[in-house]
Amino acid sequence: MPTLREILDWEILSGHTVIAGARSLATDVRSVTVIDAPDAVNWVKAHEFVVTSTYPVQQSPGALVALIEQLAARSAAGLGVKLTRYLREFPDNARRRAEELDFPIISLPGPLAWSDLIGRVFADGGQQGREAAYLSAIYRAFSQHRTGLGSLRELFELVAGFVNLPLVLALEDETGLQIESRGVTTAESETLAETLIHGTATGIHPDDMPLRLTVGGETVAVARSGMGADGGGMVAVVERGQRASEPDLECLRLSVHLLQTLVEANAAARAHLAGNARLLGDLLDPLLSREAKELLAAKGLPPANTWQMVVARMFDTGTLDSALLTLRLRQFSRRHPALLRLEDDGSECIIAIPMTDSDPRTGEAALRELHQIFERQARRAPGFRYGLGQSGPAALSEAVSLRHEAKEAMTFGVKLNGFNRMSRHEDMLLLRLLAHPAVIEESRLSFLRLLEPLLAMGEQGTTLIETLRIWLREDESMPRTAELLGLHVNTVRQRLDRCRSVLGLTDFKTDTRLRLYSALQLLPMLRP
Repeated sequence: MPTLREILDWEILSGHTVIAGARSLATDVRSVTVIDAPDAVNWVKAHEFVVTSTYPVQQSPGALVALIEQLAARSAAGLGVKLTRYLREFPDNARRRAEELDFPIISLPGPLAWSDLIGRVFADGGQQGREAAYLSAIYRAFSQHRTGLGSLRELFELVAGFVNLPLVLALEDETGLQIESRGVTTAESETLAETLIHGTATGIHPDDMPLRLTVGGETVAVARSGMGADGGGMVAVVERGQRASEPDLECLRLSVHLLQTLVEANAAARAHLAGNARLLGDLLDPLLSREAKELLAAKGLPPANTWQMVVARMFDTGTLDSALLTLRLRQFSRRHPALLRLEDDGSECIIAIPMTDSDPRTGEAALRELHQIFERQARRAPGFRYGLGQSGPAALSEAVSLRHEAKEAMTFGVKLNGFNRMSRHEDMLLLRLLAHPAVIEESRLSFLRLLEPLLAMGEQGTTLIETLRIWLREDESMPRTAELLGLHVNTVRQRLDRCRSVLGLTDFKTDTRLRLYSALQLLPMLRP
């Protein structure tokens, strides 16, 4: 077996520095073990060369002294440290204690991979022996984290020590998406995470088993934890001309279990969301006095003069990934911060969003973002339909009235305009008045006569009607209309010119726009 001095002469350790214990380099090295957890010293055997990124002792120099004393007591061959990311300099008190104990401390070169060192130490055992030793080192290193893991960064450091290929770890929970990567750009990492965590690109769900997939032209070996309402994660290596080995895949396999512990450990975020749901439930209690509601809102929420309530109703959810939608809504509520309450059966949710007086556009942007969450889920799940109703702004103590407004807007909007839309209570007020049976009967002929030239054009007229309706609904914005219809702005402009020509209008005056908007919105009720 090699001595520590012989190992330090290897090319892969070129650039090392002996920090302490130079007189004890003749000690034999029987194996190499990696420690990256505070209590990992309990796994060390005699004549093992212990290596670490110094992650476990970065916050406490005293812990490093204790580690040296414990390793010396266990007759370890020495301690190799990387002073590149966590500890940048080796503390003097720890160096002095190592000298007192004649215990070798080696500063290792930053690019060194644990796998290269482990494989070289066991080179005399042949390929099978090296792989067995490598796997043994992996199991022991990962076993150190069975009782808990502090962060995604800690897991990344562990995996990166054994896997030499480009690497991406991602974790998604109520707080958002976290990514750690090496050898992969930020944009590529985000694309991989979005694709592989949810398994939408291939239809394959690589839960808890490494699979090889092709994503964006890259061959990727990936394992992921099961995606649930609380989140999920994935670990992947990009095989750019080099296939992942069995030890690499074993690292992936072991990593997903630790990723799942990170998801399950996020108790604080979950408790916060549960508390907000209870608060919203209390504010919606009709038996609670206005004074009590004002007190609850003042004590438990950030200051906001007005709030808007959104009621979302889900229909035809057979193809919907309900866990993913729930996670997206939780993330939305934490970002803004909003109050979120989900019905137990998942058919409806209520969201209260704070509105700032200083910049009303912030509230509008939040509402658009909420709508986009549902839009993305609808694109993922063909057949999924939803309705969104938005209340007017008011104090949160008026939560019961806000929910009533939002629910009326959602119900009437679905009846009038169909599914997958956000209906505002203010916009629905005029239409609800016009939708009264007596008013509908009185205005039917007038509205149909206004639209008759377009209705008589068949399919082409239907296309023009849809363009005109969306243009009026989107505050006459050409860019937004073009985006919603998937058209060029010039095409929208040409269609509107065609509408004006067919309807015999010289211009879209205010009164004409109002009559057209009302007629187009009420069209489903005007037709027999």
